[in-house]
Amino acid sequence: MNSSLLAKLQELTLLLDLAYLHHFRGGEYRYKSAEGTIRLEFGNFWYRKEHPSAPPAAPEIESVVIYSSVFSAGRVNYFDSLDEAIAVVQIWYDQARAPHER
Repeated sequence: MNSSLLAKLQELTLLLDLAYLHHFRGGEYRYKSAEGTIRLEFGNFWYRKEHPSAPPAAPEIESVVIYSSVFSAGRVNYFDSLDEAIAVVQIWYDQARAPHER
């Protein structure tokens, strides 16, 4: 993974963790064991066959998956890129911190 993607993954993780910290600041602790999980999926064999990466590049990220029963009714959220995931998690973070910034 190149340094740009690694920085985006770090940003995503930080935003998600901060969103949860703000959300649970009110004392509500109902959550699932997989809460806040971030997965990077690189596709199956057929996806990699159709989207090969040229050496020495890392495999292409097919999707970013975030589990959240706290911030999303769908619980399992699929994103096409880290940028898309960051944009949505930024909204979750903004919503979670808003009640505490009055």
